[in-house]
Amino acid sequence: MSDIRYDLLHDTYVIVAPSRLTRPNLFPDHSAALKEESTCPFCAGHESMTPPEIFALKDAKGKWKTRVVPNLYKAVAIEATDEKKEEGLYEKIDGFGAHEIIVDTPKHMTEFDAMDAKQMTDWLQTIKERVNDLKKDNRLHYFTLFKNQGKNAGSTLPHVHTQLIALPVVPREELRVLTHLHTYYRQHGRSVFKDITDYEREQKSRVVDESEHFLAYTPYGSQFAFEVIIMPKTDIADIGACHESLLAEAAALLKKVLSALRRELKAFDYNIYIQNPPFHKAYETEAFFDDIQHFYRFYIRVIPRLYRTGGFELQSRMTINPLSPEKAAGLLR
Repeated sequence: MSDIRYDLLHDTYVIVAPSRLTRPNLFPDHSAALKEESTCPFCAGHESMTPPEIFALKDAKGKWKTRVVPNLYKAVAIEATDEKKEEGLYEKIDGFGAHEIIVDTPKHMTEFDAMDAKQMTDWLQTIKERVNDLKKDNRLHYFTLFKNQGKNAGSTLPHVHTQLIALPVVPREELRVLTHLHTYYRQHGRSVFKDITDYEREQKSRVVDESEHFLAYTPYGSQFAFEVIIMPKTDIADIGACHESLLAEAAALLKKVLSALRRELKAFDYNIYIQNPPFHKAYETEAFFDDIQHFYRFYIRVIPRLYRTGGFELQSRMTINPLSPEKAAGLLR
């Protein structure tokens, strides 16, 4: 059983999950992925090797295109309670939440960027379905959706997959960012997302590509070399509200961005995450929750993992980026 512990000193939450210690690591020393399919639990025909299916997106013949299962080495469990407990000076919550694996494709593919735009659309559609389903549980307030591609990005299984963790709390850092975004909206009467997309399209120096409704750009304050954000040009706060044509458009742009990164960087590991607002109003989100539709937009962030994190980054929580975003965007265009 895991705990969600509150770190009183740093005002943050930490998940203590001993079961994660036994998860497999099927990557060799280098990030080149294993090619063996016979023992891969995520390949079509090996469904019995995973926990029971939660959801599957299927084709006209009833064959699955994406599949969602509970994480065997879960950090949190839906069976736990969301009860807060005190331990002397400290407090914790039983390890309640949802920890799911999205199998991105039935084929034994080891590089997400090798998937085509239609497969990426199916991936986004699956994410939308899971987000909207998890929203029905009023105990869950926030989710993280992330992909670890390659050993240097934290992956332990080579078959392309994505993880979704839904929590009964909103991370403190995310609350800080949301409060900042809400303050900006109240001061300026418009969202920071609108100002960024308008300014970046005007300046053009950091724009990688764009479509009718989405912009791909390297942030002015990029924390990582070749970091790219894909953001809606209009106020779409929640990926759960995106209709299929918008998901297809976002997937096509994501495919272009990943292809450009592959062209420029050759072999590289990376993380992708989708940032979405909190699910439900709670005490900690009460001040801004009703305005979320006006000041927030979901976005996709692609982070190549080219350099290791050192002591400065860990202590200061600042990063040192050796490549200007203007140079990166120029190389990716």
